Amino acid sequence: MKSQLSKDWNQSNIWSDLMADVLRQIERKDESLILTFQDDDVHEIPYHVLRTFCPCANCRPRWEDPHRRLGIQEEVKRLRVEMPKVEPVGRYAVRFVWTSGCSSGLWSFTHLTDIANGKLEN
Repeated sequence: MKSQLSKDWNQSNIWSDLMADVLRQIERKDESLILTFQDDDVHEIPYHVLRTFCPCANCRPRWEDPHRRLGIQEEVKRLRVEMPKVEPVGRYAVRFVWTSGCSSGLWSFTHLTDIANGKLEN
């Protein structure tokens, strides 16, 4: 019986972790997004930070490489601040459509959480 309780406890922790990455609401502000997740965790991400960490095949290698990251950050700073259109992609991601720059990335809820928590900035 003890092993069953341990197994159930582990499964509930996994479920809790998965639910934490379910995006419930996106609020677009003039210069940032407010993201509310299923676990009521709320994050604000400035658009320039969001654009720096675009997950598309063209942008991702640029910000993953510390030597190239400064280049993409400078490129993003030259773009005007704009409020993107948001399109849902299934139940796991969104696409941000910008009038200038890249709009091809699929932003998983996990990727957005990582950006919000500063995990990609190191």
